[in-house]
Amino acid sequence: MEEKEIPIRLRKKYSYSKVKEQRKITHIHNLKINRKLYEGIDWEDLKTLSWNQWKKRYLNVFMTGGTREIRHGDEWKCEPQFLYLEMDIRNTETVLLNQLKKILKRRKTKNLPSKMGVQGKPNYHPSIIGYNLIVGMIQGKNWEKLVDDNLTRIELVSSKDTYEDLDVFMRGFMKKDYTFKNEFEGFCFSNLHRYILDTQRVLYNVSQGRFYDKTEIKGKWKSKWSPKLYTW
Repeated sequence: MEEKEIPIRLRKKYSYSKVKEQRKITHIHNLKINRKLYEGIDWEDLKTLSWNQWKKRYLNVFMTGGTREIRHGDEWKCEPQFLYLEMDIRNTETVLLNQLKKILKRRKTKNLPSKMGVQGKPNYHPSIIGYNLIVGMIQGKNWEKLVDDNLTRIELVSSKDTYEDLDVFMRGFMKKDYTFKNEFEGFCFSNLHRYILDTQRVLYNVSQGRFYDKTEIKGKWKSKWSPKLYTW
């Protein structure tokens, strides 16, 4: 996105009362990666290497410290029934918990989580939907095509009512009935556009070295954009 100068764009909030009016763009931000934070990465390799090859070469750039036991000592006033640890809190809670589990298993501590691992069905992360919608819009797809490509995925992250409403619209389009096309597009802007906005924030914050972060995009916005670019 940086190399091809594909910007992140913000539109005015959709209004049902102006359903035929195209949503106007209010802000544009060109994505710029903070390369100081990713020093040591070959950017050409990023485009060509497989994930396994890239991981072996560059994953250490993202590594943080581990969790280790602190030995009992008088300066800590330690009690033998307690376990004292040193943790790198730059890690996520999931990483810290996994590191702690490994330490507890080595100590043969009781009451650990089930050996069966994760129970139940894992959640489908909504950022995947946002990413799919962004890529589709860059490719010039309209809302009908985007929803058609992602309807089963949208079902996993949206409410039952949202999915059922979209399904009704799509069934009508399959019959070549476009009576409610404007309402459909308005519904998509109201219910799906938030996935795009969240993913834009994730993209921006990752480019600045901040992970698991949806902080609002900061920086100089542009008031104009190039219609030649396939952007949303």
